[in-house]
Amino acid sequence: MSSYEHEKLDADRAQQEPTIFLDEVSHPSDEAERTEKWGISVEEAIHELRNREEVFVAYSQATRLPYVTCDEETFNDQARIFATEEEIKEYGKQLLEDKILLMGMKYEKKDYPRLYGTLYAIGVNSVIWIDGEEKIEIEIGKIANQRDMSKIEPSKRPLLNPSLELSGIYFMQELRRPVKQEEHKNIRELEEELIANLRKAEFLIAINAEQEEDGKLHIPYLKNKEDKIMQPVFTDVMEFEKFGRGKNLRVAKVTIDKLPSLMIPQANAYVVNPMGFNLVLNKEQIEKIAGISK
Repeated sequence: MSSYEHEKLDADRAQQEPTIFLDEVSHPSDEAERTEKWGISVEEAIHELRNREEVFVAYSQATRLPYVTCDEETFNDQARIFATEEEIKEYGKQLLEDKILLMGMKYEKKDYPRLYGTLYAIGVNSVIWIDGEEKIEIEIGKIANQRDMSKIEPSKRPLLNPSLELSGIYFMQELRRPVKQEEHKNIRELEEELIANLRKAEFLIAINAEQEEDGKLHIPYLKNKEDKIMQPVFTDVMEFEKFGRGKNLRVAKVTIDKLPSLMIPQANAYVVNPMGFNLVLNKEQIEKIAGISK
């Protein structure tokens, strides 16, 4: 795989009704906000992020999701959006020095709800907008508002696990960085946070809706490069829809302690978000995380 890749966002990726809507209400207190450091006002940047015909988002090759960093001072979880393809390529080259492999994802204006819905779903709370010499950080809530889930019946709310997605992203970004084992940074702490979020999360299991006439549940599976069978499980509806597009599937919501008993006999392991950060966990690992004693 090359050190930098560019991919155009397909229109059908926006198939799901977005969990956010673009907020057209202005923020008067921000209209005049401009600093020597940034050289652009928050209001101007928000206008660009809502109305440009296209933007380019930094994605991690390790997760196939937006590349996320945590600010050392504010602890904001940040994604980076660029005005041009050339700028994101230059950023990708800079990060190669630390063996961080990026790719650029092009989003067209019609797909912005999908973009900001994705950022909400993975736990990102701010965006760094880069347009030439102009650079500014903006809270995502100032660009687009998330739907108020409290107005939806609990049984009908889409499953989202932003804390789990975020901890999975940070762990996999570092784990898959092609460096010597001793050069990985904070890998133990990142793993512990991921395990804590796995332990308290709910998951979606895919079920083939077309093959239930015999009264048995038929669960789809995948094969890896070694031809081993992996059973997919998903942290949220957006990850499920990446996998289920074009398939007649339904889902069941379960907690981690139920996963061992739901593993199909031929599966070697579960794969969490196979179209995303692609975390493989075997039955014994899941039982240990869930605290299931033999």
